[in-house]
Amino acid sequence: MARSMLHRLEDLCNVDVDDADTELIKSIPFTPHNQTSNQAIITNALLADEPLLKELVRKYGSQGWERVYDQAAVHLTARNLPFLSGRVLIQTSLRHVSSTAGIIAHSRTLASLYADAGVSRDRFAIKLPFSGAAAAAARVLNAEGIRTLATSVFSLEQGIAASQSGCLFISPYYNEIAAHLDPSLRLTLEDPALEHPMSPRVLHILEVFAKTYRDTGKEQPIMIIARYSLTDTSNVALKRTQAKVRAFRFERYSHFTPGEIMAMAELGCPHVTIPPHLIRTLLETPDELPLPTTKKAKLSYAEFATPQRLTKLSTIDPFAGPAWNGVLADMQTDYVANDGEKLDEAIRNDPIAGKRLKDAEVFFLDMENKAKEAIEKEIAAQGV
Repeated sequence: MARSMLHRLEDLCNVDVDDADTELIKSIPFTPHNQTSNQAIITNALLADEPLLKELVRKYGSQGWERVYDQAAVHLTARNLPFLSGRVLIQTSLRHVSSTAGIIAHSRTLASLYADAGVSRDRFAIKLPFSGAAAAAARVLNAEGIRTLATSVFSLEQGIAASQSGCLFISPYYNEIAAHLDPSLRLTLEDPALEHPMSPRVLHILEVFAKTYRDTGKEQPIMIIARYSLTDTSNVALKRTQAKVRAFRFERYSHFTPGEIMAMAELGCPHVTIPPHLIRTLLETPDELPLPTTKKAKLSYAEFATPQRLTKLSTIDPFAGPAWNGVLADMQTDYVANDGEKLDEAIRNDPIAGKRLKDAEVFFLDMENKAKEAIEKEIAAQGV
């Protein structure tokens, strides 16, 4: 195959796949690293595979819809491991986003189902939408060998909590869910790395991790920037400000353009997760540029350095309110203690993080409920 822009991206950082489609993963002309999932990906894949839905209901329907759904998530991800060099990623239910005990229990259930499927703990990680409760749960889970990924991350405080709780991975979202609903919110930028308002927060997290690693030698979360799959083709209502807005069709994904993906490589993110339509776009785009001179971003923060042209991002935060004093959060505050009390406080006081985490909660719950309805309908049909 001729060299494509997807090859170039793999030269710069590690390409992960934002979908559970086995054929898509197999079509990539090199071995991708991780494969992520969430309630949107799992629901769409399950409802598109009627024989699988019927089989899982026949086997597990007597144990309730949740067991069927968890089995589906494990099956749809574990089957892709032969075509990956790293891990499959699976997300806990947003029903537990405010419950440390609930997040721990669901994570242990998923880990047990992977074990039953013959998947060792070094081949999967549990994604936790990163509330205070999730940070507290992550500290427990990582300590017992169930590795976690902090997802739905929008702030430096969430990044620090991911470090303090021992997460293996972290996934900040570069774009917001609302931008998929309202095209007027979509940014058109000539230089996303320098101009995107989320770029400074991504860089702040990377810089804090690098400093903490150099100061302590402690493992820091590996950044996988960042996605959520929004491929729902049905009418789904996204609740905003406690009200339902018009039904809509998502146009796809947190990364809107190849330029934004390339910006992630320049910022120094060691992994970037790519949705299907952009995988295809990058594969179809010939790489006619000179061979890359920049080395691939390292997994170790010992070698991280902020690119010279981006250094001004280190001290700014376009999302900060007018009362911001210019001081960034640091490791001195324990954001995990007391069920993540300080993290929840920081999220509440940050209108960007608070709103976007809530949008993620609403969307993923909507997708989970869509699967619940279909599974319960099939349970009734089979009489199990």
